[in-house]
Amino acid sequence: MKKRIIMLFVLVMGTHYIHAQERQETLFGEKLTISNIGVMVEPGIQVTQLSREAAGFFQFRGGLIFNDKFTFGGFFGQLLNDVRPETFANSLPDRAHLDSWTAGGFLEYTVFSNKLIHFTFPLSAGVMEVEIDHEGRDFDYDESKTLFVEPRALLEVNLHKFARLNAGVGYRVMGNIVENAAGVPTPGNAFTFQVGLKMGIFSFNQLKNN
Repeated sequence: MKKRIIMLFVLVMGTHYIHAQERQETLFGEKLTISNIGVMVEPGIQVTQLSREAAGFFQFRGGLIFNDKFTFGGFFGQLLNDVRPETFANSLPDRAHLDSWTAGGFLEYTVFSNKLIHFTFPLSAGVMEVEIDHEGRDFDYDESKTLFVEPRALLEVNLHKFARLNAGVGYRVMGNIVENAAGVPTPGNAFTFQVGLKMGIFSFNQLKNN
């Protein structure tokens, strides 16, 4: 009788163990469905330094949101002002300046997105192109391309179900040079300050609740 009880206990525990092993833990949880997926777009402004000079970029991001926590997407940025390093003073025409754009992808993690005020942490990686520009010229200058990564910490406010305003700081770390051009200064590592308006359907569950 005791042997039967022991064997029954072992069988039950073994079945429970196998069932527990089959329940795989995942990064996004067990209930990732279409209704838990969202989409976003975000225009924004970034203030930073380019070759040790003040620079402002217009940035645009877009991506897919999972469980209103993880966002995967891409970005593009364009320099807004004419950046003229001091080294240009004695070597290039007065109207010569730097032009630049950035492009790449990002991963973002948002904490407590249902709260009025919460934090979000994007990590961007991509390429920055810098070239010397001179309006009215009859030839093109070469450009340089450099890889970079940029972690950020942003404070975000829920303005509406479909709109969030964020602002915060980051740090751009330049990496390997993909394409080098003589005379084009390196962008350099720099702090970044940005503000953006994130818009979209952050989870299709929102549409069901309307």
